[in-house]
Amino acid sequence: MAEKKVIVFIVEGVSDERTIAAIRNYVPSKYSVYVHITRGDMFTRPGMRKNVKTRVMDQIRKIMNETKYRKQEILAVIQLTDTDGAFVNDKAIEVNASVGRAPIYRESRIVVANSGIQQYIQKRNKIKASELRTMCSEDVIMNGIYYFIFYFSCNLDHVMHNNRNMAIEEKINQSRAFERACHDQPEHFYHFFHDQSFAVRGSIDDTWDFIERGTHSLQRYSNFHLIFDLLDTLEQQKAAQENI
Repeated sequence: MAEKKVIVFIVEGVSDERTIAAIRNYVPSKYSVYVHITRGDMFTRPGMRKNVKTRVMDQIRKIMNETKYRKQEILAVIQLTDTDGAFVNDKAIEVNASVGRAPIYRESRIVVANSGIQQYIQKRNKIKASELRTMCSEDVIMNGIYYFIFYFSCNLDHVMHNNRNMAIEEKINQSRAFERACHDQPEHFYHFFHDQSFAVRGSIDDTWDFIERGTHSLQRYSNFHLIFDLLDTLEQQKAAQENI
């Protein structure tokens, strides 16, 4: 049994975990933080048959099984995702035989090697866009756990290092460097996300409306800076409930 209420973060990979490690400095001390790695994009995995909300709940159940947290001990689940250009129209996926098999993300288009990959990305985008719309409209999951989803566009590396197409080794090295910088200067984490031009202004709903427009989901934007206000709001809501 957890001694404190837990705030769970769901991320895709180890580099994501290292990048957000300093969020613990901003979570009120009365709460614990648990970071769960899905090891891949759960919105684009092939062969998925369950609907997206059920898949997210399956991840929460997996966390509960691994940690022995009970549902009532989890205050909120906060999921982080890349947009990967999911909201662009089909014409923005272009074929160029000179590129490799991995898609190349650009400012206003996705470049792929052949028409087969083009069709795959077009289909992937439609599925991911639909599932992101479903989850960003959710505010509670599993009958009582607060749920929020934040995005990095077109991916985490783009927001963090202004590079959409980083190699895995470089991602790891850069995430370690950011983690060290936040350790050496604790305020670096807040100012990095909150004070830069990629931070989309407005409410969570406003920021999701924004990223769906045009080719924004390929450009350098994030709404993760809203996490700081959200943590304050959760604290206020919890205090109000305790005073009832």
